[in-house]
Amino acid sequence: MDIQLFFDLMKKQHDAITPEMRKAIEEQSRLHDIAEEKRAVLYALDDKSIKLIQIGTEKLLSTYPQLKEILSCGDLKIDIMTHALEQAINNTSDFQEITSKMKEIPELCENSALIDDIAKACYEYIVAFINLEKKIADDRKKLFSQEYNDKIDELANGGTFLYFLETPDLPLLEDNCDEKFILESFVFNECTNLKILLYPFVCNDNTRSLSMQRKSEDIYIIVELINNGYYRTATRNLFALLDSEHKKGSSAFDGITYKIKKLKNGQQRAGRICKLVDQIGDEWMKRSWLKINDYFKKVTSTQPILNVLHRNSIVHGDYDSDLIDVSLFDAIKLLLLWLNMRLVVDYLCNLNELYEYFLQYLPTIVIKIINCDKK
Repeated sequence: MDIQLFFDLMKKQHDAITPEMRKAIEEQSRLHDIAEEKRAVLYALDDKSIKLIQIGTEKLLSTYPQLKEILSCGDLKIDIMTHALEQAINNTSDFQEITSKMKEIPELCENSALIDDIAKACYEYIVAFINLEKKIADDRKKLFSQEYNDKIDELANGGTFLYFLETPDLPLLEDNCDEKFILESFVFNECTNLKILLYPFVCNDNTRSLSMQRKSEDIYIIVELINNGYYRTATRNLFALLDSEHKKGSSAFDGITYKIKKLKNGQQRAGRICKLVDQIGDEWMKRSWLKINDYFKKVTSTQPILNVLHRNSIVHGDYDSDLIDVSLFDAIKLLLLWLNMRLVVDYLCNLNELYEYFLQYLPTIVIKIINCDKK
């Protein structure tokens, strides 16, 4: 792609942004900032609460070991929550004993004082998350034509995934906007568009996990490798990221509504993700996941498939085979596959997190309400 073609693309993108699209982008951005802000507040309170609970529970059970049997009431968090609510609502002798003993532990008393703030922060984050996701879903229904959606599906069949689009920014329906043109646009001028696209994953100030810090480093390096022509090394790292997201997505809701079970292979993990996506009922996620899953099966197939990367040869170092060779477009496609898988997995994990908070704090909130009613 020469500079004139790139400028033509930029102009077409600019011209394609209608007042309605611009308004949608601005509103999505505003809601995203609100959700991030609300999540940061909740995380800070939750971190403090977790430390207090850990210290307080250790003191409680070391002082009153007989409570361990009372508190052990199931493998799934939903069962534990249900049991706790039943105990609180019926004001059982076990409930009375636990609450009485908890008042003797300073850390648990301090944590109890945080519940109102945590409940408020949790509610505000849930509302912000729902508002953002609903806005994106509504905009996709309103702004994406059937022809545009068909073009996204068509490109996905060949391994170019654009389901991350939240408004129809790319001029996909233009005559010259084919797969080659799109892929070249991502890497033009030292991968400028690619860097912009991946910026949120590399520069995330709110990252709490060591895992995401490591992934951010790999994502940054992958773009640099692609930019400097080291496509095989880039794809080798990408396969590690893809495997990580696949495992992460398949473990969503483990210990909550599913018993924790180690899934043996990619087929089992894919089956679990398919089930979760179906249960959520988001049509965009369902449609994109079907395409992602289908193509991921191809790149991880033990048998070589024409015009598709062969993971085994690349990862296992079959240097005597031509299957180990990787082109620029191969690398970009795999990166887009990872990005789109990541967004589906993030959606599942965000819902998992919201459900965790709901189960974690609901029994305590109910207890506080019951205690207030008694006064």
